[in-house]
Amino acid sequence: MNISCFSFISIANHFKELLAPDASLVTISISTTRMAAENYGYMAPVKAALDSSLCFLTKSFSAFSQVRFNAVGPSLLKTSASAGIPGYIDSYLFAEQAIPRKKALKTIEAANTAAFLLSERSSGITGQTIVVDAGMESNYFDNAIVSKAVADGYG
Repeated sequence: MNISCFSFISIANHFKELLAPDASLVTISISTTRMAAENYGYMAPVKAALDSSLCFLTKSFSAFSQVRFNAVGPSLLKTSASAGIPGYIDSYLFAEQAIPRKKALKTIEAANTAAFLLSERSSGITGQTIVVDAGMESNYFDNAIVSKAVADGYG
């Protein structure tokens, strides 16, 4: 909680006097906090708290500014931090198959979304988590994935 949720709130409050009236603050969340991943442990509820804090920060700061608060919610990325999560590689390889284009999400794709949220072009977006998953969320029942699961047995 300290690293993800409380730190974002703390940074926003600590620097609020230095922010431009129309500043944009962006954090990194995850693509879904409504699905449990065994290897991700307690981080999904922490990210859910982070996502929830966006609307409360937006409301709080609206009393004196037009500062915007948003998050980028990428699906699985190949990063040095993720390499330390037990079982992550298997989840990452599954994600590659679940993504319609059959290629994993690239870190630059999540970064491009963050850059957009920091720009004036996103001035109408605040208090949101923008999911960047290359379509993974809409493709869990891909025939190849279902066929493999059925061939491997139901449990």
